[in-house]
Amino acid sequence: MRLVTRSSVSLAEQRREQSRRRRVAAGTLGESFPHVQQLRIRLAFQDSAGPGPTGQIHDVYPSAPALFEFPCPHGGCDGGFDLTDAARTLMRASKPYAEGSQQCGGSRASQGPVRQPCTLRLSYRIAVQFEPAAGK
Repeated sequence: MRLVTRSSVSLAEQRREQSRRRRVAAGTLGESFPHVQQLRIRLAFQDSAGPGPTGQIHDVYPSAPALFEFPCPHGGCDGGFDLTDAARTLMRASKPYAEGSQQCGGSRASQGPVRQPCTLRLSYRIAVQFEPAAGK
């Protein structure tokens, strides 16, 4: 009989716990940026190895965590995309939108036991809806 210890927690479980801790530490969007009503994040994916996954749209409201991390949508990939800095910079500057791109830094299973670097590229657009200015 095999005994399971705390040290045998899977890498995926460790990552989920780290992500949960980052979400809690980030606080909510409303706490960090009270002048923001809504944030809309559009994600479009391109993959040099073939067709990319379907795009995504995320609407973020003041009660949501102020952390903008998205896992790679490819099954079996251990990477992801972190748009937190881009979103925070945008909201601090009170600009209406920002665009950019990132490469997935993860790896995913290919044929056989060897993992290959993920070839997925993300193009994103973040749009912010601010509270109306006081007195207007």
